[in-house]
Amino acid sequence: MTTGLFGRVLLFVLAAGTALTPIGAGAEDIRSPTVHVIQGGTLRVLGTGAARPLVLTVPQQATATQIAPPAPALQPLESPRPTVGGLSDTPTGVVVEPEPITPVQAPTAVATTALPDLPGPATAEGAAREPISASIRAVLTALQSAEGATARRRAAAVSAFYAERADLPAWVVDGAFTTTAEAIATRLRQADADGLDPALLAIPDLATEGPAGGMGMAERDVALSLAIVTFAEQASGGRVEPGRISPNITRKTARMDAATALRQVATALDPAAALDGFNPPHAAFAALREALAAVRARGEPEAHPEPIAEGPALKPGMRDVRVATLRARLGLVETGTATDAPTITDADLYDPAVVEAVKAYQQKAGIIPDGIIGPRTLAVLNGVDRDEEGEILANMEMWRWMPRDLGRDHVLVNVPEYMVRVVRDGVEIHAARVVVGTVKNQTPIFSDEMEYLVVNPYWNVPESIKVKEMLPEIQANPAAYFQRHGYEVLFDGQLVDPSRVIWDENAVKAVHIRQVPGEANALGNIKFMFPNQHAVYLHDTPSRKLFNRTTRAFSHGCVRVDEPLEFARAVLQGEPQWTAEKVQALYGGDERRLDLDRHLKVHIGYFTAWVDNAGTLQLRDDLYGHAGKVKAALGL
Repeated sequence: MTTGLFGRVLLFVLAAGTALTPIGAGAEDIRSPTVHVIQGGTLRVLGTGAARPLVLTVPQQATATQIAPPAPALQPLESPRPTVGGLSDTPTGVVVEPEPITPVQAPTAVATTALPDLPGPATAEGAAREPISASIRAVLTALQSAEGATARRRAAAVSAFYAERADLPAWVVDGAFTTTAEAIATRLRQADADGLDPALLAIPDLATEGPAGGMGMAERDVALSLAIVTFAEQASGGRVEPGRISPNITRKTARMDAATALRQVATALDPAAALDGFNPPHAAFAALREALAAVRARGEPEAHPEPIAEGPALKPGMRDVRVATLRARLGLVETGTATDAPTITDADLYDPAVVEAVKAYQQKAGIIPDGIIGPRTLAVLNGVDRDEEGEILANMEMWRWMPRDLGRDHVLVNVPEYMVRVVRDGVEIHAARVVVGTVKNQTPIFSDEMEYLVVNPYWNVPESIKVKEMLPEIQANPAAYFQRHGYEVLFDGQLVDPSRVIWDENAVKAVHIRQVPGEANALGNIKFMFPNQHAVYLHDTPSRKLFNRTTRAFSHGCVRVDEPLEFARAVLQGEPQWTAEKVQALYGGDERRLDLDRHLKVHIGYFTAWVDNAGTLQLRDDLYGHAGKVKAALGL
């Protein structure tokens, strides 16, 4: 390889936003079950197809080795550190891809018969293969200068992939790209339908003739492999590292292992389907993907509807000039051609027909369907120009952060929707309203497992609440305050008379304050425990009126559940010892812990856009601003 030829080696894809950037290589062990036959001392590639054994046929001495492709591997990101702006680790740029601090472990090596030493290009076929193999070696050598963990990880996977092939091309046979390569490139160019950016994959043009010596073909062969790896990682784990959006998002994102991804695509009967499989497997993600296509196909509206003017809340029976605009917005205006429009006797009257239409609209929009057009309903009615495409893309990205296996049985809380759902055997069996944390005291976004319930719980007051909220009132009259709220003071496990404490910040931090079980207890009659780093849980509450609000962000971070006994019934389904009736019979007694024989996965999610069971795209306010930050990180 000459210096001039080496200098022409370019890499196409290693990290988001990189194209035609010189990079370097690492090493990772990848076993590729591509079928080869050695004839006349020359290694001949028969092609790639379904997963099958690697058969090496050597004249006069046949040797066969069978390699079983390992199962797909998804690796969690431990304390991820993003690569921003291409291959650099500088904190600038738009797309932030998850990447681990520790090196990615290579797949376990599989025992194999060593490939015989290949003679030089003694035949015409061997001589024809040598230039492109040498060019591929030059490209792989250039990979050694890659910057950033993401780039190095991808370089290692691709370099090992070709090392197992003796630096022969993966996607070229007889001097031309295979139909498999063309199918892969075509599917990758459709990545925008998956909510990704095809430009960040730097997909090579397989139809373009390369320069003399096969250098251009070698670059494109490696570039296609890199595009596959990049797509697999972005489709499975996202482009944005969750912790960069908020410290309250503590998911350990799983992404497809690069080596496994290459192996799966290279051996797939249907490579496009293999690429599809890297996306989240959830039905909710697939529904958003379809909604994205529908929104893009619809395009921008030709005319924007007239907004409804602000003013006092509209209540049934009122007469207001804004009602006429409201009728138009809801499609209730009588026209000369309409046959189903109601006869309007007073366009300004907020009559029963309009009230029912408003209630139906509120129900779909996640608003309490009371027929009253207050600020919230008015804002939603006037919010028809909301960025639907951007919201869908941001939520597709957030679905990539979710565990790929939610569990056939699980609990899902959607914070912006203020709802919790219980799913059994893949079917929703219960849904209830919830109260979540305020913007200041946000409910964290994570997944864990419910292990037990506590009936008649004490409420152990967190230190932040003791210092910031309780201390001033305690100092005014300690004895009265503790008696009025049913609190107890403990020091080293012993009850202490609050009137004998000199209350300051040091004192309130040193003691333990808890609220005794009872009707006034902040946790109500029951709490549902899934021990986690945030010390949050789901629980009952005596403050029932808050569930009638449309916006229900009032807690300190825990999730308050409406109809807790019915929620308990759904959670306890299949438990051999406990039922909702047995739990209710314990109300009013001492604190009691009820362990679950079958732990239940709990997912606290954050989705501002989803498709409901009727096929309607639902949008909700970005309560904590997470979706907006994701859109900004994606450059939307």
